[in-house]
Amino acid sequence: MRKAFTLIELLIVVAIIAILAAIAVPNFLEAQMRAKVSRAKADMRSLTTGIESYCVDNNCYPPIIAPNSPWRLTGSGNINGNSCFYAGITGISSRFVWITTPIAYITSVFQDPFINSTVKYALSADTGLPITDYECYDYVDARTLSQQSSFLGTSQMRGYAACSGASWHIVCAGPDRVNAFGGGQSNYTAAVRAAGVDYDPTNGTVSVGDIVRFGGPAGPKYTLLPTIDRLQNIYNAVP
Repeated sequence: MRKAFTLIELLIVVAIIAILAAIAVPNFLEAQMRAKVSRAKADMRSLTTGIESYCVDNNCYPPIIAPNSPWRLTGSGNINGNSCFYAGITGISSRFVWITTPIAYITSVFQDPFINSTVKYALSADTGLPITDYECYDYVDARTLSQQSSFLGTSQMRGYAACSGASWHIVCAGPDRVNAFGGGQSNYTAAVRAAGVDYDPTNGTVSVGDIVRFGGPAGPKYTLLPTIDRLQNIYNAVP
């Protein structure tokens, strides 16, 4: 007589495997998300080193106008240049070329780990659709967007508004994959202001919020204010 598992025994084994999978898979996905958050923060620390080193040598922070952009070359058009990651498109990754070439303050530009490589771009808080050019960490400096700027003229009134109150900031889209410019300016839409709060894993591993790093002294202050002045920890616009 042959010995074999009964149907009941097989069902019990399958049930046990299903229970273990139900426990293991969410924990694995959460560990992956935490690893991406850690990677983003490490990338931003490295970018900070490059930005501050550039400032030491040039007495100013890198402008957001990419060195290979149409605006830089002709004085009009897109302020972003060719993407460092994808051929045939422009991207904000080109803003970091200032700290890779000709002096390599950092050896390479980093991709935002939360931006889907198939979609290529971070998503908009207003529409949920991809934002053209946003294929990398966002970088903004206050000087370029102020009246002190020799690049964009004297009509710019944002100053430190787009930089979390500081001289510059870097924004990671975070687990929600929405780049809300770290909250941006106080005149931005309610959706952007709400999605631009600081990411906090205690609200859920995948939750609303950007990962933001800022630096330098307070940027030039003009008409507009930052939604979140992270230097002073002040909310100028309630999400």
